[in-house]
Formats: sequence, structure tokens, C-alpha cells
Amino acid sequence: MQNKADIYKTIKLLESQKESLNVQLELGIIDSDGVRNELHLISQKEKVLRDRLVFMSHVTADGEPRAISHHEPTPGNPKDYYSTKMPDGKKIKATTYEGLMDKLFNFYSNGMKDYSLESVFKAALYEKEITENPNQQTLYHYKADFSRFISKDMAKKDIRNITDTALKSYTQEWVNRDHPKQKTFFSYKGVLNLIFGYAFAHRIISTNPAAMMKNKPYMKSCDTRKAKPEDKILSPEEIDSIRQEVRYRMTKKKWGEYYINGYAVLFAIETGVRAGELCALKWADITENSIHIHAQQLTKRESGKKVYYYDTCTKNEKGISEDGREFPLTRKIAGLLGEIKELQARLSISSEFIFCHEDGEWIKTDAYETFLRRLCQSKGFKVTNNHALRMSLNSNVLIPMNVSVADRAAMLGHSIQTNLAFYSFAQKDYLENVRDLLDSQDENVKGTLREPHNIVPFSKKESSEHLISQAF
Repeated sequence: MQNKADIYKTIKLLESQKESLNVQLELGIIDSDGVRNELHLISQKEKVLRDRLVFMSHVTADGEPRAISHHEPTPGNPKDYYSTKMPDGKKIKATTYEGLMDKLFNFYSNGMKDYSLESVFKAALYEKEITENPNQQTLYHYKADFSRFISKDMAKKDIRNITDTALKSYTQEWVNRDHPKQKTFFSYKGVLNLIFGYAFAHRIISTNPAAMMKNKPYMKSCDTRKAKPEDKILSPEEIDSIRQEVRYRMTKKKWGEYYINGYAVLFAIETGVRAGELCALKWADITENSIHIHAQQLTKRESGKKVYYYDTCTKNEKGISEDGREFPLTRKIAGLLGEIKELQARLSISSEFIFCHEDGEWIKTDAYETFLRRLCQSKGFKVTNNHALRMSLNSNVLIPMNVSVADRAAMLGHSIQTNLAFYSFAQKDYLENVRDLLDSQDENVKGTLREPHNIVPFSKKESSEHLISQAF
């Protein structure tokens, strides 16, 4: 049986065939008698598929078909119509059954009641969902970005009347007012590309104004400053302070020895795992010499509620599993995991997940990140997120140890370019380190300074050719 994506593609193919036949008919390439029959057959096939797509889509949260009612004329209400309730609770009506099916198809496919920017966005997002099978997080981020970047007035505008000048003016006004980060600007462009690309592909608009926008003029007003170490990473002393605080709390009755979010923080410090990867980690992922990181905990909305689910891909794999990555199982990490395992056995806690509550339920990313933020705030730290632990491991530990950039990227699960651009910071106390090194020189020696003592060696800057070779 065809799925919704296949049905939708077939419908679009039939539409293309009809259009092609009509063009050939107008140009006199084919005979009108033969083409009418063929057009009728295509229309019949198209109707069957459109109805099938509607019946597959127009269901309740439990998967049951939504009722379609027929109201026959009465003295109190002399109108004859068909109606049904939509997922948002609103009712739609049509004078005929076929008309109602057309409205439902328009709602569940590429059709729209209007051409407002918001309606086109919803249609574009729906098409992406049924044809590309994107990650639920991707859909969530698109929705969040649309609400974040598109004003209510702009969302109501008819997309057919939005010129490239109007779009550029709106964009320039936004960047001049908010001075967004470069990454934020590209998220905004992603929303525009989705909306206007869809409208152009479906011939709602004749030109694509988003495609005419060059990024360079807007970069002048974006915040392109590289973040300072103190704004992104924690110092080794701050990391030690977190360790000490967690261990101290484990001795107190208020928190208890099975301080699972505390253990999660200690593990994240040593491995630099993402919060979602941390929560999804299972005992089966621990091998003799390594940790297999290949899944993440994600969330989606179901019936208005947030639902947590296990996804078999890491963030950088973007929905296509490549079996994740391996992180070395050091003695320190093995000891920490052994401590958790022993505690769970003693407390009769049974779960496939390493970081679980006493009832065996896996910990949630939201709760873990809130815990970490409050822990860091209680210590007066400026940086309070799990991402800082990833960058701190890279900058404070792996770089000074001369771990190659290719290995660092592989261990943390991102590209070499990402590691160099966003994860490689000078240590927060680098000025003090350099000053101490310089002060260690013999002040009596004239001319060139002799080789200093106790210098931490840094690796040579990798050439572009070397970086490329390491990527394969």
C-alpha cells in the first residue's frame, strides 16, 4: 500500500501529465478526440488518490477517521451542506461532498485557503514532512523560527504581493534593529528559502525574491564577533568546582547518594556528550574499550503534549544513521560508570538506560539542562549550559594534549571545520599562563630569551591540505 508521500508524488505526476497534454492540445500537436479520453482517465485516477490521501490524513489523534456529516435542509436551517471537524477544532463546510473533499485535500496537501505568508509556510512545511521524512526536531525548529523572525503583520501579507524590495527592506530593518548573530541570520534565511522556494515551485509567484537576496549586505549589521573564552567555556578550576559540588551533595541527605543528574554532569565533563545523547545512552553501548554514542533523546508534540522519544541518530547525522561514533573508555569514565552500576544494583534499580531515575525511567533533557544551569548559577558562573562542557573538554583538555583536530572532531561528533571554528578557544586563564612563562625567563640574559621552562606544547597549525587528508 502506498504511503502518503508516494501518493502525493503520484498526484503531482498526474498533474504534470495533464498540464503537458493540455499544452500539446493547444499547440495542435495531438488530436483533441484522443486527448479528452486520456485527460478523463487521469482525472479519475487523480480523484481516487486525492480522496485516499484525505482519508489517510483526516484522522483523530488515535488514528480513527474523522466523521463527515451531511446536514439536510430543515425549517430551522434550510441549507444543505457537508461538514467535518479539523485537527484544530474548527469546522469546515461545503455545499457538496466533492467540495468538502477538495477543501480537505487543500488543507492536507499543497492547497491553501489564502496566500498569506503564514499559509504558504504551513503548506511548505507539510509538503516537506510528507515528502522528505525530516526529523521531528527539524519541523519544530522551522515553526519556532517562523514565529521568531516573521512579524504578525508580515505573516498576514499576501505572498504574491511581496516584492524583492519589500523583503529586503524587512530584512534590513530586522538586522539593523536586532543585530543577530550570523548563525541566527542563516536560520532566518532558511525559513525564507522554504516559504518562497515552495511558492515559486508551485507557481504561486513568478519570481523568488528570497533567491535574489545576497547575504553580504546584511552581514554588516549582524554580530559577527568571535565569542570570548569566558562567554563560552568553563576554566579547569570551574570544572573542578562543579565536580566537588556534586560530590559534596552526594553526601547530604537532601540530595542522596543516587544523585543521578549529578552523575550525568560528571560523565558529560569527561566525554563532552550532548544532552540528548547523554539521556539516550544505554548500558549496552558500553564496550570493553569505548562508548558507542549513536542515539539521542528528542521531543515532539502529540495531542498538545510534549513526548520524549528515542532517535537512532546523533545530531550531526541529520536523520540518517551512520552508526554514530566511539569515545574512548578511560579509567576515570569506567570508574564512574562502575560506581553508578553498583549503586543501581544495591538500590534494585533496573533499566536499560545508564542515567535513569529510581523507577528505571530515563532522565529527560529538559530536567538535566535545568539542573546543570542551576548548579552553575549557584557557583556564580557566567556559563551555565551543557554545550560549555563540550567546548571546555576540547579547549582545556584535548588541545593542550595535542590530540589532532580530526580526532577531536570524531570524538565530539562534528566536522573538523566546526571544531576549529566554534570549539577551539584559548584557555580562560591563558594571559596568566603566558605571563608566568615570560616571567620565568632569566632577566639577566641579554638578547634572545633562552628556552623557557615547563611550557605546555601546542600542536602546529594544520595546513588546509593536512586537514582535508584527515577528514577521510
